[in-house]
Amino acid sequence: MQARYVSMLAELMSGNVEFVPRHTLADVKKALCTNHYDILHIHGCWSIQYAKAAALAQRVGTRIVISPHGELEPWILRERQWQEKMPKTLLYQRQSIQEAYVIIAMGSMEHDSLKKLGWNPRIETIRNALITHSISPEEMSRQLLTVYRKVMDSDVFHVMNEKTHEMLILLLKAATAGNRQWLQGLEPSILSDDEWRQLFIYARHEQLENWLRRGISVLNIREPLIDVSHVQSYFPATYSPVKTISEAIGNKFVNENERLLATFKYLHRLMTAHQLAMSHMIELEREIREHDIDEELLMETLKENHLQSFAQRLMGVLAHFTRFEEGMMPVPAIDDKQTEKLQTIITNRLKI
Repeated sequence: MQARYVSMLAELMSGNVEFVPRHTLADVKKALCTNHYDILHIHGCWSIQYAKAAALAQRVGTRIVISPHGELEPWILRERQWQEKMPKTLLYQRQSIQEAYVIIAMGSMEHDSLKKLGWNPRIETIRNALITHSISPEEMSRQLLTVYRKVMDSDVFHVMNEKTHEMLILLLKAATAGNRQWLQGLEPSILSDDEWRQLFIYARHEQLENWLRRGISVLNIREPLIDVSHVQSYFPATYSPVKTISEAIGNKFVNENERLLATFKYLHRLMTAHQLAMSHMIELEREIREHDIDEELLMETLKENHLQSFAQRLMGVLAHFTRFEEGMMPVPAIDDKQTEKLQTIITNRLKI
């Protein structure tokens, strides 16, 4: 049944995606290590080979989709024939399912069972045209393509190419500096529609749209006509929309140093909760650029509050993400492994 299902999908999707069926772990390894594939779609879940294939996909940056085909229904888990296999494979299968971008159920009963199991909250229901007349093969494949698109429109930062990353940095630098003269001869790249689309999706998810458009204006680039307002994406369970620094700390401060200290305290709390976002860095840089700061007093205050190293590492993060100039920094930047960890927290905020 699974083989017929996959064959049907391969035929129906031939004009939309490169769909390459693989039947053994060796074939999957060869495929993933030879070419880059966006998605590994695993059908079934009780073979240890599936878990090994999923682990390999994780290492090479291929996203995982799993269709259990009913193999996680409660009555199967209770079957005596699985009792010997479960201790050996349950841990691996659970990890694979937790790390998958989405689990595809083939009916409401399976959806409810997977939801009750609680291993992965991202569950989609796409009925199987081989076993029900309530959906056509064409509609089944269309729904699956929609899920694939949703997978690739999630955490787009990690599917951007290097050119798109550089363009993001350039646009953010232009937005914070407000003048092209600060760009030190850097020139914008020519992006495809798909690359612009990724930038706008990322900007929407991280509340950077206004900054992106400001950067486009400063660089005098014609803004592409791309609407991502209806794009669907998956988010990690810990995701929450960005709350601006101003919203969090308010505006009642005696001077800019007091406000900046409150800013660093708030960003430290976000770092601890792994909720530090790119838009916070842009907001921090703009605050530094636009206000007079008593640098000696700030350094002393940061030391008293045990925030000196953290603030210096944030300057290192700004130097990386927006090419913030050293001469503008109120405290010297630190670039070390802890700085890299801060960068990773920011770039992994949307990671499944």
